Amino acid sequence: MWSRPRGLLFWIVFVSLLFLIAIAPVQTAQAVIAVLDGVTAFFTGLKTFVETLSSSTH
Repeated sequence: MWSRPRGLLFWIVFVSLLFLIAIAPVQTAQAVIAVLDGVTAFFTGLKTFVETLSSSTH
């Protein structure tokens, strides 16, 4: 998987991510955790919404 060549966009994103982790590891970790919490909250809300719609049709 890692043996094939990657595109330019991959390397730009990869180097930028490594740079962020090297320069500001705590802030980068907090940002990643905040994004994960946001995604979790979104899908939890979506689940509640779908369950509400599902229960209102019965």
